[in-house]
Amino acid sequence: MKNPASKGRGMERTSRWAYWVAAWLFLAGLVVQVFLAGMVVVAFRMSWANHIGLGHSLSLPLLLMLVAAYLGRFPVSMKRLTWLLFAVYVLQADVVIFLRGQAPVVAALHPVLALVDFAVVLALARDAWTLARQGPTPASVQPEMRISATS
Repeated sequence: MKNPASKGRGMERTSRWAYWVAAWLFLAGLVVQVFLAGMVVVAFRMSWANHIGLGHSLSLPLLLMLVAAYLGRFPVSMKRLTWLLFAVYVLQADVVIFLRGQAPVVAALHPVLALVDFAVVLALARDAWTLARQGPTPASVQPEMRISATS
């Protein structure tokens, strides 16, 4: 019979690999998004529906990353970057793009924010690979996980 500590380490390890897979899916989705935008703007071969649909679907790997960052006991810095990625994604997909009529210059930041998404998720995917390969981290190494008696 497995002890609870080994089960927790298994969850942590699985979460780290899930985060890594989700990060690369998100990154691949961004590359496809650029291609789809090019098919609309440059090649005149598609409507925006594919770009919009995939863009909203990219929330799924991103939400998995947020959950897995906590279950995988990621360092605080990676959790913060994951939240930053989430904030930039929401700003890009659900705020900036809808300002085309009222503030077109602000709406023009949409592709720039995609570059920010790309850079952040690439860094996160690389760091997640390192964490996933090293295995579970002992609780003593993660002070942010401890609850102080004085809190």
